[in-house]
Amino acid sequence: MAAYRAFFGHVDEFPPGTHFDSRQAVKEARLHKEREAGISWGLDADGERAADAIVLNQGYEDDLDNWDEVVYTGAGGRDRNTGRQIEDQTWENRGNAGLRRSRISANPIRVIRGSEGERDYSPAGGYRYDGLYEIVEEWTEVGKAGFRICRFRLRRLSAETQELTPVEQQVRDILDQQGQGTADQNSADVPEVATQRRTATVERIVRDTAVVRRVKRWHEYTCQICGLALTVGAEGKSYAEGAHIQALGGSAGGPDVEGNVLCLCPNCHVRLDRGALYLTDDFHVVDRYAEGLTARAAPLRTVEQHRIGERFLRAHRRFWRISDLDR
Repeated sequence: MAAYRAFFGHVDEFPPGTHFDSRQAVKEARLHKEREAGISWGLDADGERAADAIVLNQGYEDDLDNWDEVVYTGAGGRDRNTGRQIEDQTWENRGNAGLRRSRISANPIRVIRGSEGERDYSPAGGYRYDGLYEIVEEWTEVGKAGFRICRFRLRRLSAETQELTPVEQQVRDILDQQGQGTADQNSADVPEVATQRRTATVERIVRDTAVVRRVKRWHEYTCQICGLALTVGAEGKSYAEGAHIQALGGSAGGPDVEGNVLCLCPNCHVRLDRGALYLTDDFHVVDRYAEGLTARAAPLRTVEQHRIGERFLRAHRRFWRISDLDR
């Protein structure tokens, strides 16, 4: 069998946010070469072992996942039957050596999250491809089990840094041709605000499609707050918007994951974004400006497969300075 050749970056038809039912499906998509191991590695252009992908799925007790930054535990030293750490990890391990090589070569790493990983950042079931990260640091330390482990710090590449997949690029090109993209952003006749709006629209379409559309389908395009199900156009197509609870972007921006997205009508979306509506930890919606009976908190409409993260509800309230007294 020919040696696996590592390749770096996105896989053509699978943009960040794409969901898979199993590790086998992830492997068949060529996002990760292994069906069980956490590290995918192969030979790079120089014939050296290099890693191109990892899976986060409650693999090691020392792993830390904060979405934008991941502290990943290397491979080796575990008992195959119990999964417990029984000896030190080493840099000679092929997976660890591969990650170290990719750090030195600045190779991007594809990150796939499984349902057993950090709750708020992981899918409720199956696996999700979450885009490209860079390895910025590696070291060894004694882990929780008392054995030395290899550690890697990865940081998510920003939307500006993270290249588009070929499919995403096709969408951008089509929008540019239709005058909805950024092809004319340098024209003196185009106001800066309009340019920013078009840029944001393109980024939303090409970046949010996989996650947001999945949430909309789960809720059958019905607003989770007011229950409105809109139909638009001559064909009567269903319409809803994907609203990020903790806004994307900025140093304190939230992640583009299902737990941070609501399916809303345009009116409720705007009111949530402006802080007129907020959610409590027990998933009740509060209208800050209503009076009397209408001010009472109403339960958010939910479905079983949509696991909303409480940390995003709290981040939204912090941003709008909503205190416990308000709730």
